[in-house]
Amino acid sequence: MIRKYHPKDLQSIIDILNYYVKNDACIFQVEPYTFDEIEKKFEIIQTTYPIFIEEKDNKVIGFAYGARWRDKPAYARSVETTIYIHPDYLHIGIGEPLYRKLIETLTQMNFHLLVAGMTMPNLGSQRLHEKLGFERVGEFKEAGMKFGKWHNVGFWQMVIN
Repeated sequence: MIRKYHPKDLQSIIDILNYYVKNDACIFQVEPYTFDEIEKKFEIIQTTYPIFIEEKDNKVIGFAYGARWRDKPAYARSVETTIYIHPDYLHIGIGEPLYRKLIETLTQMNFHLLVAGMTMPNLGSQRLHEKLGFERVGEFKEAGMKFGKWHNVGFWQMVIN
């Protein structure tokens, strides 16, 4: 079931994020997130952008949201998209409908450009983005260090309006 975010989802979201913080370079955060940190971030995000939750058996198993891409006013209709799936539910088709819901909503809200960045390599995320219509536009070499190793970051975009 896909539904809108509610503050009661925060702890589950933090648990998913912190799994990736501790175990994967797909997120460049190196210290676990705190409740207050994510609460403040999501309070700001939800004033302008949608946040969606994928739920199964009353458990948050994924989330996706849009957020401001860059601060300058000319970028106001460009959105950075984010999606995370609980590690126990990867590669079973949860991400696609969740991300489609986000894209449809951002389109209805009259945003113009979606931007997605991902640590490379990330074949699953690359395939998801390309299947949904994003195109690869570039890659920054050695953009971030995590777990003692430099990682590249690739960027995908989709013009929606």
